[in-house]
Amino acid sequence: MTRLPLAALFLASSFAAFPAAAQDSANAEKINQVIVYGSDKCEPSSADEIVVCNRLPEQDRYRVPQIFRGGDPLDPRNQAWLNRVTAMERVGRFGTDSCSPVGLGGFTGCTQQLVSGAKAEQKAADKTDWQAMIADERARRIAGIDAAAAEVEAAVVAEEKALAERQKAAEDLERQANGMAPVPATPDADAGELPVPPKS
Repeated sequence: MTRLPLAALFLASSFAAFPAAAQDSANAEKINQVIVYGSDKCEPSSADEIVVCNRLPEQDRYRVPQIFRGGDPLDPRNQAWLNRVTAMERVGRFGTDSCSPVGLGGFTGCTQQLVSGAKAEQKAADKTDWQAMIADERARRIAGIDAAAAEVEAAVVAEEKALAERQKAAEDLERQANGMAPVPATPDADAGELPVPPKS
């Protein structure tokens, strides 16, 4: 008898979690990463979607993407002959700066070898930094929002000032219609001339 209420309670709690998950997915920011070629148009970002474009040369339009050309770019079989010869020169090296267990000082040179390998990997890797492009688009969007907010604020201030002037004019007309003198304008303390200090 107790199993049925427990099962019903479990189902009710799981259904209650669905609207929250749907709301989170609805509020999630949509990001569209597009690759365009040559002078193709990059679609602008919309209010609910960030669009970032990576522009590639026109001759790459119908080519196999770089990451799929010739397999692994770090594979020795895909290296240029100059790089192969350089690697072959290092095969028989021993001693100082050889990063080998042979000879005196063979342990040296390993750091330089790691740095050279890292540089080669970085050079062979894809240069597209999608994260930086998305961050730039976000910053551009925020700057646009700030500019639009400043324009709206200036328009609101101007409208409030015009409304105050219209209300004052209406009050003056009403006082004149009732035979009363218009309210004298209060002098602005900042508008007058500054006092001249006495000369000693």
